[in-house]
Amino acid sequence: MNPAKSRWSILLAAAALLWTAATPALAQHRGDGEPPRSRLLLVFAPDENNKQLTDQYQQLQRDMNQIDSEDVDVVYVIGDHMVKLPPPDMKTVSADELRKHYHVDATGFRVVLVGKDGWEKARWSEPTATGQILNHAQDMPQPKSALDKK
Repeated sequence: MNPAKSRWSILLAAAALLWTAATPALAQHRGDGEPPRSRLLLVFAPDENNKQLTDQYQQLQRDMNQIDSEDVDVVYVIGDHMVKLPPPDMKTVSADELRKHYHVDATGFRVVLVGKDGWEKARWSEPTATGQILNHAQDMPQPKSALDKK
């Protein structure tokens, strides 16, 4: 066999092997370029001693396995504390910024459900049963980018 042909055969085989190894990684980054997002449950309270906050916290902690299985991240927005958002955002924002964005006054208690598309889907002004929240979360449509992928 000709040495030049042999080298080309090896190069082509190596390129094919590299392409097959890279294809799954490339497939993960197609689409809109954003990583998958969970539903978000924001619990707003004026301070740590708020009775409604305590009641909501106890309900959610009792049902945390259900909440996790439904792909819902819970974020508590209390007083004027800084809030760490879950992945993919992973940034810290002020409670005041979140209150303004979701139209919640500084003295109010609210439970706000945000969909995978980032839009508000439901809100409650009283502590809400986990089952009611999750039933509402299951009815939410997938973001357009997720539907496009199917």
